[in-house]
Amino acid sequence: DMGNVAGWRAAFQQAREYRRKWDRYNETHTGEAPTRDLQMDTLAGVLRGDILVEWHCYRSDQMATAIQISHEFGFHIAAFHHAVEAYKIADLLRTENICAAMWADWWGFKIEAYDGIRENIAFVHHAGACAMVHSDSEVFIQRLNQEAAKALADGRRAGIDIPRAEAWEWLSRNP
Repeated sequence: DMGNVAGWRAAFQQAREYRRKWDRYNETHTGEAPTRDLQMDTLAGVLRGDILVEWHCYRSDQMATAIQISHEFGFHIAAFHHAVEAYKIADLLRTENICAAMWADWWGFKIEAYDGIRENIAFVHHAGACAMVHSDSEVFIQRLNQEAAKALADGRRAGIDIPRAEAWEWLSRNP
């Protein structure tokens, strides 16, 4: 993970410098325009707030690290996708106004998903954070209402009584 973090920080620092060069050029239109770099254009758009960030990660420590990076470089993360350990940092997600797009019951299929729990979506919702149901399966994505129902039932078994109308927001308003 340390190598990934170093790479992300280096890329955002490079994008910060790229954005400054273009901002300076666009203000004055003097001299030669900076060399165009589509990857840096994208990251500069993130830093300007023009592009929403949806970060793919599973573990809570990865999400917390991503949030630290977003603070360091001044951008907002809109959502974490997969987020099987979102329940561990649901209060942080609420505070940061970050959504978590989660599976109803996919967990334990690889090491990053070993701490996933079926109650994940319900716990995130119960903490007041933005919860969303998603699927990578072309079959399950056609039945996200059933995926939400599974997550709702798992929450109820854990003692969290979430009204069906609120659970529907996992598929409608929140995404």
